[in-house]
Amino acid sequence: MLPLLKALLLTLSLWSLLPATAAPISRDDPESTYPDRKGTSSASGSAVVVTANPLASAEALAVLKEGGSSIDALVTAQAVLAVVEPQSSGLAGGGFLLHWDAKQRRLVVLDGREVAPERSQPDDLLDASGDPLPWRQATAQANAIGVPGTVALLWEAHQRHGHLSWGRTLQPAIRLANAGFLPSPRLLRSIRLAQRFGVSHSPDFQEIYLPGGQPPPAAQLFRNPALAQTLRQLARKGGPTFYQGPLAQQILRGINELQASEPNFRGWTPADLSNYDVVRRAPLCNQQLQHRICTMPPPSSGGLALLQTLALLNQSTDLPSSSAGKPKVWRQLARAQAWADADRLYWVHDPLDGAIPTEALLDQAYIARRARAMQSANGLRPTPGLPLGIENYPYGVPDRGIEHGTSQITIVDAGGNIASYTSSVETIFGSRHLVAGMVLNNQLTDFAFKPSLGNKPVANRRLPGRRPMSSMAPTLVFSNGEPVLALGSPGGRSIPHLLSRVLLASLAWNEPPARAVALPHLSSRGKTLVLESDPPLPWPFPLQQLKSEASLRRQGIGSGTALVRRIEAGWQGAADPRREGTALALP
Repeated sequence: MLPLLKALLLTLSLWSLLPATAAPISRDDPESTYPDRKGTSSASGSAVVVTANPLASAEALAVLKEGGSSIDALVTAQAVLAVVEPQSSGLAGGGFLLHWDAKQRRLVVLDGREVAPERSQPDDLLDASGDPLPWRQATAQANAIGVPGTVALLWEAHQRHGHLSWGRTLQPAIRLANAGFLPSPRLLRSIRLAQRFGVSHSPDFQEIYLPGGQPPPAAQLFRNPALAQTLRQLARKGGPTFYQGPLAQQILRGINELQASEPNFRGWTPADLSNYDVVRRAPLCNQQLQHRICTMPPPSSGGLALLQTLALLNQSTDLPSSSAGKPKVWRQLARAQAWADADRLYWVHDPLDGAIPTEALLDQAYIARRARAMQSANGLRPTPGLPLGIENYPYGVPDRGIEHGTSQITIVDAGGNIASYTSSVETIFGSRHLVAGMVLNNQLTDFAFKPSLGNKPVANRRLPGRRPMSSMAPTLVFSNGEPVLALGSPGGRSIPHLLSRVLLASLAWNEPPARAVALPHLSSRGKTLVLESDPPLPWPFPLQQLKSEASLRRQGIGSGTALVRRIEAGWQGAADPRREGTALALP
């Protein structure tokens, strides 16, 4: 066994001795920060891996050491996370990838977002009276499960950019699922939280994650033989077997068996799986903070919100002279977050349903007009703007969405190829339904529950074959045409809030990666401004100086930023200390 892996296993065994307690349930923060953090994990070298779990980072680094590409390492890391961090991402979820091909000098976006099955109806998450189901109840519905895209995305990326065999990249996950691993405190807390959230609808979840009604013992190896078998099938037959063939048939049987307990669920057809396609999209890029920032386009709204937030902030603050110690820039950041949210939650939807005015929403004249309105709002709640060239508002104004169980992987290999990848199963452990050992997502709760409001359709309404709006925003930053920074984060609707603050720290305040990810966060949420309590690094000024027209609330903010930045000798990575993330590097 590699010495590094032995050391990490020893670390995990020590973790298992610590108490694991469930966190309070909140729609905005359903999973608390990691309470036993020891400091920010950072590493520098010719190649860097940053993931949300030490085992995933160690196995991905081993792949790079064998000559694997950033995509090989990504496949390994995501497969391992499906085993050791199933509460956040997995094979039956979805994700977005930004990949920089250093040789071709090309940035490509792969959209592996979940899709609504063909029998979906716009009112699937409404009750008999036409009112939205309570959010917690909706997360457990079979109608909330989208056709997964993770395996298709990983397969397509590997076919184009992999150096090692597909089977080799899955071997670590197979071994961990079969032989077992020591569950981390975060996993055990997540299981307890899911238990409080509601798992009575899923006997499979209870059997695997709550044997005898309790989470697995901390000091005992945890195994998932059903997931090991699924991974073996994928290793032997490739990614397409997830969508056509025996594994696809097993998934369909498991999904459609849910009809017995949920009569309103109409089930999936074989075509729902066989017709799934990964979509190659053009990245959404904009010049901000003296860099070219490229991020995820629709159906994610996170990239648009990130770029709009920075643009609005730049209009209202002298960023070159700003610093973390000035409360004014934090106040303006919170306002910019709120105004960017108003636009993205109104305008973004699946591009299949028509063009989205992303360029117009980032136009300098439009941003200047929005910034003036933002400064003169006097505490009024922001409303969506009307971009140039659009004469009226075509949609109803929806409620804000929620997105929780998410993970980030950022990798650069020795050849300079970069993968920034955000994946999710939505709420903690997704729907809590399992098939073939895999946690099934509940991503379709990201659609607006009500398909129309005020006699107008909601842009992000649920329709067959559509991908729900997301907040995920994997991002690459360029200077003079060269990539200098790659990052992404979980955090649900707050993802663009978190990333805008990290980019501000990195590019305007020139903070090194470890400080950039560990500085405090704030998040504008409706009429409330949430200030992070007990951040890894203290607030740089007394919080009473952070006056705001919104009501203030202090609480934990469970970000998980994975950041990699170019330095003179190569690259430096840092993992957000709010989770169990680990950064590792090759010399």
